[in-house]
Amino acid sequence: MKVRPFTKDDKDSYVKMVKYCFNMSQKDSEQYIQGALKYCRGFVAEEEGAVLSATFYYPFHQNIHGKKFKMAGIGGVVTMPEARNRGMVREQFKVMQNDMIEQGYLTSTLQPFKPKYYQKFGWANASQRIRCKIDVDDIEAEKGEYEFIRIDKPVPKHFDAIEKTFASHYNGSTYRSTHFWKEEVMYAWEYLKELYYYIIRHQGKDVAYVIYSYQRIKDAFGVNLNVVDYGFINYMGAKGLFALFKTHRDQVKDVIIHLPENFDVYHFAPCNHNAIGWRSYMMFKVINIKEAMLYYPIPKDIAFDFELQITDPMQENEQLSFAFQIDKGKIKLIEKSAHTLKCRIDSFSRMFIGRNSIYDLIDYSEVEISEEIIKNIDRLFPKDIVFIKDMF
Repeated sequence: MKVRPFTKDDKDSYVKMVKYCFNMSQKDSEQYIQGALKYCRGFVAEEEGAVLSATFYYPFHQNIHGKKFKMAGIGGVVTMPEARNRGMVREQFKVMQNDMIEQGYLTSTLQPFKPKYYQKFGWANASQRIRCKIDVDDIEAEKGEYEFIRIDKPVPKHFDAIEKTFASHYNGSTYRSTHFWKEEVMYAWEYLKELYYYIIRHQGKDVAYVIYSYQRIKDAFGVNLNVVDYGFINYMGAKGLFALFKTHRDQVKDVIIHLPENFDVYHFAPCNHNAIGWRSYMMFKVINIKEAMLYYPIPKDIAFDFELQITDPMQENEQLSFAFQIDKGKIKLIEKSAHTLKCRIDSFSRMFIGRNSIYDLIDYSEVEISEEIIKNIDRLFPKDIVFIKDMF
């Protein structure tokens, strides 16, 4: 087996694998690979000249506690059935992680088909979503002064400012590039049929946008409204979304939308609990531990030092060790420290992004830590809701 960079000559092989693994049409498969060829860095595993597995990563920036981190979004992991369970994805991930570090990425995110599969590579469950299936009649009527402006010829600039504001509000969110808007978010995938685009305006200000499609209800007459993408700048924008949904009461049965896990959906739609589902949606990993720590936002009112000891399966579980000194809102490398924090990379990644606190990891027996620094570590890595929105 040989792992090498993806090239344009691998296109036909990749399209074949995407069609098989993701059950995509020929048109959607070719669109999927075009984005990878133009903007992504990919790798393949081959034997005797035959490509049997491939994956790539998108360039993103990610909001972590209000600071933008250069993040690689992994997508398109495909392997032919005859080549599975032979370690091909693992070997690609090893090469790819080293490549990410060389390219200056600090973190990585992926959408798992099976979280346990990616956990063995060091990615950690990070972001959950509430999957809401809401009877449109259960949505509260909104008397606010909203304008609903349909966009028939959408371009990224219609939505980009709202999306950037939305991303800055939610820990873990990603800032999209123009090409990602055009070739992923706004592309009318065949399984989605037609997409509809709306800007929601309140008192002359654009406060939200929504992109949705209609889905036929299986074995019944009628359609559901399936929200493909949305963003809002404030609470009035969120209210505006539901105000728009309410206008469909004579047209659709249910509205289907994925929301941040701390979103108070019951304020907008006092719906049945059976209509709310939780899903462990996205996984996260700190790729470059040393540089990510040196870039991390530091509180100005704590001062301490510690040695961070991490094991990563993509680094053969060798113990990586870095000592840091924190003082007056700054962090720097030092030779050594008498205080230690020792854990696996998946545990550290959950704490880094805010999924778990140090107290959670202690309760789970996932860390060894000097007692003197526990309170400072808790201040350094605050627990926060993580909302990673994009799919890669």
